[in-house]
Amino acid sequence: MAAHHTVSASPGKRDSPARPPDGEATKGGESFDPPPKSQSHAALLDFLKARSTGLTLILTVALALGLSLAPVPDALRPLPSLQRGPLPEKLVALVLPTSLSGGRAARPPGEVMTAGAGAAKRPPEETEEVEDEVDAGALVAEPLPAVPTAPGIGLEELSAPTLARAKDLEALRERMGSQHVDIELNCRKAGPDGSCLEDGLAPYTRALAELREDTRRTPVRVVHLGDSLVASDHITDLVRDRLQERFGAGGKGFLFITRPASAGRWTRSGRGSDGWEIERLVDSKWPRDRVGWTGVAFSTEKGSQSTRYDVRGSRVAELFFLAQPASGSVQFSVDGKPLQRIHTRGFSKSKSEAAFARVTLPRGAKSLTLTTSGKVELHGMTLESGTPGVVYDTVGLLGGMAEVYLRAQPAAFRAQLRQRKPSLVVMMVGGNEAFFYSRGRTTLDEVRAQIKELMSRVRANVPNAACLLMAPIDAGVRTMSGEVVSRRGTREIGDIYREEARAAGCAFWDAYAAMGGEGSALRWLEEGLMLDDLVHPRARGSDLLGHLFDLSLQRTFAKSRAPLVAAADPTGLQYADTALARTFDKLKRRESGEALRVGVAQLGGTHTASHEFTDAVREVLTKRFGDAGRGFIAAGKASARLEPAGVTRALEGDWTLEDAAKDAPPGGLWGLTGIRAVGGPGAKLRIQFCKDCPEAKETSGRLDLYALDAPDVRAPDIAVDGELLPPDAPLPEPLTQPTVRVRSFPVTGASHTVEVTAPKDGHVTVLGASLEYDTPGVVYDALGLPGATASTLGAMDAAAVDSQLASRRPDLLVFWYGTDEANQPGLDASALRRDYTALLTRLRKATHAECLVMGPTDRLARGANGRWSEAPSLASVLNTLPQVAKDAGCAYWSPRAAMGGERAMLRWQRAQPALGHADGVQLTPEGYARLAGAFSRELLTAYEVHKKSGPTSRVEDN
Repeated sequence: MAAHHTVSASPGKRDSPARPPDGEATKGGESFDPPPKSQSHAALLDFLKARSTGLTLILTVALALGLSLAPVPDALRPLPSLQRGPLPEKLVALVLPTSLSGGRAARPPGEVMTAGAGAAKRPPEETEEVEDEVDAGALVAEPLPAVPTAPGIGLEELSAPTLARAKDLEALRERMGSQHVDIELNCRKAGPDGSCLEDGLAPYTRALAELREDTRRTPVRVVHLGDSLVASDHITDLVRDRLQERFGAGGKGFLFITRPASAGRWTRSGRGSDGWEIERLVDSKWPRDRVGWTGVAFSTEKGSQSTRYDVRGSRVAELFFLAQPASGSVQFSVDGKPLQRIHTRGFSKSKSEAAFARVTLPRGAKSLTLTTSGKVELHGMTLESGTPGVVYDTVGLLGGMAEVYLRAQPAAFRAQLRQRKPSLVVMMVGGNEAFFYSRGRTTLDEVRAQIKELMSRVRANVPNAACLLMAPIDAGVRTMSGEVVSRRGTREIGDIYREEARAAGCAFWDAYAAMGGEGSALRWLEEGLMLDDLVHPRARGSDLLGHLFDLSLQRTFAKSRAPLVAAADPTGLQYADTALARTFDKLKRRESGEALRVGVAQLGGTHTASHEFTDAVREVLTKRFGDAGRGFIAAGKASARLEPAGVTRALEGDWTLEDAAKDAPPGGLWGLTGIRAVGGPGAKLRIQFCKDCPEAKETSGRLDLYALDAPDVRAPDIAVDGELLPPDAPLPEPLTQPTVRVRSFPVTGASHTVEVTAPKDGHVTVLGASLEYDTPGVVYDALGLPGATASTLGAMDAAAVDSQLASRRPDLLVFWYGTDEANQPGLDASALRRDYTALLTRLRKATHAECLVMGPTDRLARGANGRWSEAPSLASVLNTLPQVAKDAGCAYWSPRAAMGGERAMLRWQRAQPALGHADGVQLTPEGYARLAGAFSRELLTAYEVHKKSGPTSRVEDN
C-alpha cells in the first residue's frame, strides 16, 4: 500500500565449520568443546547443554514481556496488548488455547491471493496493499435473517431486488456492530456575519435535485480518488449502482486503458494488449510532469498496441491522452469497423500537455477498440450514455495517498478535473498514511499538510464542485508473537482529516466510526469480512462499507429537500401474515403433495391487460406449485401479447368489441375483463389454448365458454377442437332478459380450440373462455381492461360479475387499480376509499377468497415545456389504497415503491434496456418482467415466513 518500499537483506554471517553429529570426533580427534577445567565444570556444561533450548525460550519470553511492559513505543513492543487491560487475563489468553480461555477461535484462512508465478514476496510489513479479487461464488452464505429497518436510514427509493440485498447488509451491519454515521456537512460558503450560506455537499445535492425534477440535461458526475480499497471498484461499485438506480444511469464513467496492476478485476478498465508500458504515480520513478489525477500513463512507442471496451448503452466516448510533439494517432473502431482516427500530436513543438478527444458512438454499439500508431501516451477513457443520470468515476491507486495524488502535474490535474465537470469529488485516502505513521516513517504534521494541500487543489481547480473527505478505516497488525492488534495511528489521522475537512469547506464522513471503530478490523477478520493482511476488506466487507456510505449520501440528499409527492409509500408486502393465511396454507399443502388447485384471479387496468406481468408471475408460481391451466382469456381480436403464452385469437366476419371503460352506461352485463365481443350473422370467433404444446393424451381438463344469451336469439354453433357440439338443451323457462351463461366441455390433451359461430339470422355475444386441467397446481387469471379503474369494475352489473368470478373459484383476488385513478384531477379520495372498500367486500363475499391490493406504479405526465411531473392525483391514491386494503382485510403491495419510489418512471424510461414506456404510464416487457419478479419474490418470502410460523390449518377448498 505504500508508495515507496525498501527491501532489506539479512546481515552477513561469518562462515563457521559444520559440527559433526553427536558421538563423532573431528579430524584429528579434536573436540569442538574446550577441555573442561574440572569435573564440576564439565557437569555444568552438560547441564547447560541438556537444557539450552528451554533456557533460551525462558530468556526470550522474559525479554518479550520486559519490552512489552516497558515505556517504549507500541511498534517496539512484541506484545502491545499487555499494556491494555488486566495483565493476568492477558497472560492467560497468550498461554492457553482460545477454546480454553473462553475466546472465539479464529477462522481458517479463506481466499489466498497470489501475485503471479514470477512475483517475489515482499516483507510482511511492506505488503499492506494486496489486490483483492474474490470469486463471489465462493462467498455465498446462508440467507441472513430479516431485520427491522428503522425509517430514515436511507433505504428509500431502492427497487425491490436492491432493497432485499440492502436488508441483508443491514443484518450484517447489526451483527458486526457497524454504525450508520451521518456525513458532517461543514460549510463551504459563509456569509459576512459568519452564518453558513452553503454546506459542503450543496452543489452535489442540488444537482441531484435537478435530475429528480427533470430540469437537468447533463449528468451528475462524481470523481472518487482513492487507494487500493477501491482499486478493483469494490465499495464504489455498490455506491455507483445505487445512485444510478435512484437517479438514473449516465454511463460507466472513467476507465483505465488496461488494468494498471497484474491482479484485480477488469471492471474499471479496457482489456489491453500485452505491450503497453505502464507508469504510475505510486512508482518510485513516477511519470513526472505528464499525468493528472488519473494517476497512470499507458504509453507505446515501438509497435502498435490496442485495448477494447464494452460500450453497450454508451453513446459518448472521450479519450484522455498526452498531446506531445511526437507524431502518433489512435484509431477508434466500433464492432470491428473503423469510426474515427485521433491524432495525438500537440500544437507545441517542445511541450506536452493533457488533451481530450470526444467521439459519438453509433446507437447499438457493442464494443470499442483503440489501436495506436506511432508514439502515443494515453491516460484513460470515459464512457457515458449521453442522457441525464449519475456517472461515478473511480480511480484507485495501489499505494495511493494524498502525497501520491499531489505528485500529479498541476496543470494536468486541473485540466483533467475540469474536463469531467464533477458535482462532487470524494477523497478516500489515509490508510497508507496510517501505515507509515505506525512505522515511524511520517509524522502527523506531514499527513496534515498533505491532505490540506490536496483539498486545496481540488477546491481551487473545480470551485463549483462539492468535496468530501473520508477517514481511513480500521486496520490491524500482527506482532512478533503473532498476536493481532489494532494498527496505531488510524484514529489520529481520522481526527486530523475531520479538522482539515472542516477548515477547507469539504464534507467529512467517518468511515472508521461507521466500520465499528477501534478493533473492528479484528472482528471483521473473525467473521471472514477481512483479508488476512488485516487491511483490505473482502468483497462482502467492501459491500458493507459501500452500503454505509451510500445510505449516508442518501440521508443527506433526503434532508436537503422536500419530497415531490407527500405520501407514505411503504416497501414490501404489507399485512400478508393475516390477510393471506388461508392462501399460504393451501400452497403449503399443495407443495407437500396434496392434489389441490390454487386459484388466483387478478383484476385491474392497463398493467393487468398487458398480460406481461401476470405471465411472469404465473410462470414463477406454476413452476413451484404446478400448472393447472392457462385460465381465463377474454374474447377479442388477435393479440401478439398472448402469443408467448401459446394463446391465439381470431375474428372472422362482422364483430364489434365493446369496452366497459369507454363511456358505457352503468349496470351493463360484461365479461370479467369488461369486454364483450358482439358478432353479426355468420361471424366466427376462435380462441386456441396452448398452441404448439406437446401432445398429452393422458391429461384431462375442462374448457369453459362465457357468453351472453339473449331472449329470442338462437344459440350459436360451438365447436371444440374442430368437432361441432350438439345444440343446447332447451332451458326450463325462456329467457326474459340477457343472461351470462357458462358452458363447460370436458377435454383431453394439452392444446384446445373453441370456435363460436353466430346464427345466420342473428347475433352472438361472447365474453371469453378458459382452460383448466385436472392436475394439481395454480391457475392464474389475468382479468384486465386498458384504462379501467376500480369504479369501472364497480359500475358493471354486480350479479353478473359476482357469478362469473365465483365460477373461477379463486382462493386469492388480486386488485391492481390506481394508476389510472392517479391521472384524474381533483380525485375524491374519501369516495375512492369508500367505494373501493365496498367493492372488495362484495367480491370477497361472492367468492370466499382472500385479497391483495396493489397500488399504482409511478405515473408521470409531460408538460408543455417537455418536463415530466407527477400525475395530478398520485399522492392521493398512494395515501388512500393502503387504507382501502386495511379496511377490507387485504394485503397491500406498492409497485411504485418496488420500482424505486419518487420519479422511478423517469429512471425506468432511461434505463438500458428501457423499463418504462415513453408515455410515462406503461412499462416495457422488460419492465413488467422486473416488476413481476419483485412481486413474486415478496409473495414467496411472505409465504416462507408463514410456513415457519406454525402448523398448516385445513381450509375449505374452492
